[in-house]
Amino acid sequence: MSNDMTLDCYAVTDKGLRRRLNEDSYVCRPDVGLFLVADGMGGESCGDVASQLTATVFKNSITPYLIDEEATIPFEHTNENDLLMNAMGHAAEQTNQAVLRSVKESPSCRGMGSTLTAAILHEGLIYIVHVGDSRLYEYENGYLDLITEDHTRVQELVNKKILSPEEARTHRERHIITRCVGRKKQFRPDLLKLEYLPGNLYLICSDGLYDMMDNDTMTEIIAANTTLEQIGQQLVDGANKNGGKDNITIVLFRQKSENSDGEFD
Repeated sequence: MSNDMTLDCYAVTDKGLRRRLNEDSYVCRPDVGLFLVADGMGGESCGDVASQLTATVFKNSITPYLIDEEATIPFEHTNENDLLMNAMGHAAEQTNQAVLRSVKESPSCRGMGSTLTAAILHEGLIYIVHVGDSRLYEYENGYLDLITEDHTRVQELVNKKILSPEEARTHRERHIITRCVGRKKQFRPDLLKLEYLPGNLYLICSDGLYDMMDNDTMTEIIAANTTLEQIGQQLVDGANKNGGKDNITIVLFRQKSENSDGEFD
């Protein structure tokens, strides 16, 4: 599953101002087109362990299909289905089982879990696996669009039109996760794919970013800066300036400019 695109990527993670530990993890692999954010849950119950395990197992499970077209396929596949989509689902299941085993082997980590939002670029498409409330955004021509949907109690209320999106932003139950890695033997990640637009910028982040600034502010920062490093650092600085209540992790990627080492024309 080779990738012919040359990608530019920048990733940053920050503890924030209120948390003792950083429980976020990320993967930034432009060489294979793999980008991922995992936000661990459980606080003192090994949230950092959960996110690191989630990121590592998913990366190790999916990478063989990204670098070797003849990789062994240890799951059911038919010609009617998309092989990479099936591989992503299999990798997500392997990840969930690995976290569940870790909980069983370490009773002190009971209750830990993690979000998982991963994007894979392949043959002009972005393949997405998503569970929890980390997010994937797409920036195009001055507009920042949310691609994923949070798996939270308040999002369910928004979908039922019981809450407005504005009310959901400050609701006291906005952080209650309804789906994540490592809490149930059977779990349901969202598996999506969309057209990859080379001129666009893509952002994966943990809730420590978007909880601290609204969509308009994030859009303004992206529009006002040239390099991915500038964008990432200013987003982190903005989240901390607004309170930094949680860990902040950001992965940015787009097609690399042919005319510069970090700037995009």
